[in-house]
Amino acid sequence: MAAFKMAAAMAAVALVAHVKATEVPLPPCLDPFQPFVYSGCFQETSSTQLLPFRSPQSSDDMTVEKCVAECKGNGYRYAGLVYYGVCYCGQTVNGPQVDESQCNLPCNGNGTETCGGNGIFSVYSDPTFPVEDVTIEDYDPLGCWTDDSSMGRALTYRQDKVDGATLTTEKCLQSCRDGGFPFAGTEFGGECYCGVVIGNDTYAAPASECDMPCNGNSGQTCGGRGRLNLFVAHELQSLEPCGYEPPVSSSTTLPPTSTATSTAPPETSTATSTAPPETSTITSTSTTPITSTTTTSSSACVSTTVVPPTCEYKCGKWCSSPLPDWDDVKSCKGAWSTCAVQVASCFKQAGWPEVLDCFDFGEWCADVSKYCDSNPRGGCRKGDFWGKKPPKGGANPPKTITVTTTCAPASTKPPTTSTTTAASSSTTKCPIPTPTNICIQPTNNHYGYGPGKPVGGIEMPVVTCNDLAEDWPHYPFKGYTDVESRKCRKYPRNQCTNACADACKEQYEDCVDVYAEGCKRKPSRGRDASYFEFHSSVEKRTWRWNDEWSGAVSKCKAQYSDCLKVNRGVTGAGKCPKFGGW
Repeated sequence: MAAFKMAAAMAAVALVAHVKATEVPLPPCLDPFQPFVYSGCFQETSSTQLLPFRSPQSSDDMTVEKCVAECKGNGYRYAGLVYYGVCYCGQTVNGPQVDESQCNLPCNGNGTETCGGNGIFSVYSDPTFPVEDVTIEDYDPLGCWTDDSSMGRALTYRQDKVDGATLTTEKCLQSCRDGGFPFAGTEFGGECYCGVVIGNDTYAAPASECDMPCNGNSGQTCGGRGRLNLFVAHELQSLEPCGYEPPVSSSTTLPPTSTATSTAPPETSTATSTAPPETSTITSTSTTPITSTTTTSSSACVSTTVVPPTCEYKCGKWCSSPLPDWDDVKSCKGAWSTCAVQVASCFKQAGWPEVLDCFDFGEWCADVSKYCDSNPRGGCRKGDFWGKKPPKGGANPPKTITVTTTCAPASTKPPTTSTTTAASSSTTKCPIPTPTNICIQPTNNHYGYGPGKPVGGIEMPVVTCNDLAEDWPHYPFKGYTDVESRKCRKYPRNQCTNACADACKEQYEDCVDVYAEGCKRKPSRGRDASYFEFHSSVEKRTWRWNDEWSGAVSKCKAQYSDCLKVNRGVTGAGKCPKFGGW
């Protein structure tokens, strides 16, 4: 609740109050989803909208369940009901919290539920949204997109409070961030839009069509005529959107219990619960034994799920994502690919001096590949490799989570074709991309770098096929610079050169931050230093680095310049023809 109040207080001064909505609503969510949590009673002020999106559904039969399904289906974080059942949704709550007694009107569709008051909202929140703080740095560019459809705008909310005459990309991103919107876009040099989803009939456009400089910074591009420069912050999106399928788990059915005891005093009146079955996590019991007429729906289902570790190999501030399990050469190679594309993120995030351990991580990934090719006795298995070369520093072992819930009644219907549906949904999973880089490592005989021997041993980030089905076909390429694929920058087919330029820049920054810094800080080892002291020190990695700091920086700059030149002609032609087709 404290976090919710903080968000509401922040939103009270947010720019989202000064918007124009042009939304084409999506249908309510009909799939099962985590129930929204009641957050309190909030008042709308005369100067702001508490929640900007009004549901098109009639309030005549509105219930809490219908309203939260509407907001879930449209991607919003909060649902609010006012005046007997008018349903609203939003990403932030723009108003103060008031006493619960002011939410005193029943819902038209269910008189036992409360639907706010006169100008007072009963507010519910989606618990599947991340709680981490988000800055404008978390917005990733998505390129140029169309915004000229007769079906509605690409992004719903125009930010009229932002001065168009001085608009910059940063000002627009800040406005959308303050409103809690994951999508932001600039258009026509001075227009800023925000949204929770991208509108229907909106498509990626050639970068050349976003050709208007921002009014507040001519060095930036702010869309064009009917064209948006689009950005997204995945941290502001639900981790379990409508249609989310949880991990497959095993379950065991236990028989129903025959008695239950109460820790509460006897009630003198009776009441009938109208809560749906899924809200039965709060259970009322009495000292009266449960009768034998209890149906199978009162059985307890114990569900067990093994959650893989979130940190498998740790270097300083950085942790690798877990490698998938393998039991044959093909899946072993897939695990190696997963490992190899994470090396660049280690150099980017580990921090000095632990970043030097990223060289060990790269070698460990190479050992995975060697193991795959070794035809080991007893079969090619992850457990066998782990026994020989376990990862270092991982602090999170696998967790087993057990949840006890009420079982669903046994179905008397004939078998359905749900297995076909499950099979088709597997195509949306993330296949492992090949770790072969589309971009080219430059060669310079004077400085001694080339393919397989970059300056300081720091390779370029891998640019290859995009491993997320949701990005296809608009973004076939991705630069792997983060352990979380969704946070990596993705590129349309006509921007492969830009992807390589970004990889060159990332390599240059890592070269300066790691190699040049190592040359500057390289300690002097005394002749009497022990073998253990040597191998546990910074010098283990830096003693062969013979450059001074200025010379190391010069090498990094030369490699960066050569990298940009050699990759100008890289188009990615023939690469990544279709999703999963690499």
